[in-house]
Formats: sequence, C-alpha cells, structure tokens
Amino acid sequence: MKKDALPIVEISQLSEAIQNNNAFSDELALWEIEDSSDIPDKESEEPLPLRLNGLLIFLITQGSVKLSIDYIKYEIDANSMVIIMPDHIVQFHSQSDDMKGKIIAISKTLLENPSFSKTPPPMLQYMYVRKNPCTRIDEKDMQILVEAFAYLRSKQQIKKHNYLRELIQNAIIAFLLELGNIFRNRQEIAPPKLSRKEELFEQFLRLLFEHGKKEHRVTFYADKLFITSQYLSSILKDLSGKPANKWIEDTLLLEAKLLLKAPQATVQQVADKLHFSDQSTFGKFFKKHMGMSPSEYRKS
Repeated sequence: MKKDALPIVEISQLSEAIQNNNAFSDELALWEIEDSSDIPDKESEEPLPLRLNGLLIFLITQGSVKLSIDYIKYEIDANSMVIIMPDHIVQFHSQSDDMKGKIIAISKTLLENPSFSKTPPPMLQYMYVRKNPCTRIDEKDMQILVEAFAYLRSKQQIKKHNYLRELIQNAIIAFLLELGNIFRNRQEIAPPKLSRKEELFEQFLRLLFEHGKKEHRVTFYADKLFITSQYLSSILKDLSGKPANKWIEDTLLLEAKLLLKAPQATVQQVADKLHFSDQSTFGKFFKKHMGMSPSEYRKS
C-alpha cells in the first residue's frame, strides 16, 4: 500500500478518539493512560495502517505494547519511548492489561511555528530516530520526561490566560529540549547505517540549512548532489512525504515568519534577506502560503 493511499489522522481526530485527554486548538493532544479503561475500543478488530499528521511521542512507563512502524513489528516494554514521525506508517496491535503511559501528539503546523527553533534538528538525531523509532531509556531519564509531560499538562489545563498559547509552546519546547538532551547524552548511539537515498536526504537537509535563504531552486540542490531534480524530489517525497520544492518553501516560510516578528526589520529588508527579487514577489509568496500579507502577519 502506498503512503499516499493511507488514512491520515489529524490531531483533532485523535483527540475525539481518546479518553482522558486535553486538546489545544486542534494542534496538541495529551493522553495519560493509567488503566485499561483509558484505552478506547480495546477489543476492536485489527486497526488499519495509518499516518498521523504530526509528531507522536509515546512514553511506556509500565506494561507492554505491540505495534508496527513502517510494517516492522515491535514489542515495547516499560521504560521505553516510541517516536512516530509524520512520514511513519503506524499500526497499533495490542497492549498488556497493566500498560501505563503518556502520549503527546503535536501537529505539523505547531511544530513549524518559528517560536520553536531557528535551527534544524541535528541530522544524526533525526536519522537515528527515523530508523530507530523505539528506544529504551533508563528510569532516571524516564522520570525527567514524565515530569516534563506533567508540566506541559498543567499548562494545557489552564482555562484563561492572556498568554496561554505562549505558555504551552514554551512547555512543549521544554519537553523537546529534555528529549534532545537524552539523545545527546546517549553515548552508545552510533551513526546509523544509511541507504543511498537516506544519505542524499541527509545531504540535502545540510545544504538546505546552509543555502536555504538564498537558493530557492530545486536544481541548485540537485546539482550539488549530482542527481536530477526529479530524482531528488522523488527521494524526499518517499522518505518524508513532501517533495524538494515543499521543503524549500517551508524553510523560507519559517524564516520569513521569524524575521517578520522582529520589529526592527522592514518587509523590504526581510525580502532582501531571503533573496527574493523584490518585495512584491516576497509578498505574493507569503500570502499564497499564509493567506495574509507580510504586514498583516506582523500585526497578528
């Protein structure tokens, strides 16, 4: 079955399906599993493979879970973590009666918010996680993540706050920083063996980080990699779910949103910094993707 033919589950749909959950603007869902009653449709038929339109982090604190990721079956025990990326194909099979855990589901739109980071994820960590979605962690690190989850949950449960979105974003950042620190400190992590396509994907991401503000053409990156534009796009589509031009556009858009929030920079200066031919071209690009002009975004 092709990835494009698989059901894509939105965060809002996940929120409706699970119990004991809090959702935030259809962009973030938290789920705390304390007993079997928290698991919906436990006796239902084997679920179909699907993709989540976002990032899902599953902490298993007790018991075990059986699932498949990219059609590879895993049985995960306590003190383990599962990270399911948007391009992963996932299928949950079963869980033990005593299973307990925490789930964080973050939409792609929330992850792409400029508040999160000005730098791309470390390539080693990205490729390691993509090829090793299930990871055992020690009790100390699990406790750190459980506490970070509780902190995020406490902020999400606030009903009224003038800066609620910012509070929640910062709590997500805190969780992801703790997660990144755990991966960074794992001395046993060795660079994963990559296929030729994965090597090209990694090299493209490095080139995009270095040249993304200036070079907007797919041909530039394809030439650097000594492959055709069509082949580069097919690799990226297969491995990440989006072609080369979408990667370039998303990088430009993320940087544009970040720069536009800096009050000292004019729209013309942002257009120049991102190497658009003129302010009008930049404005058309921004409005096409954001549904508003750069000036309107700045005021939002």
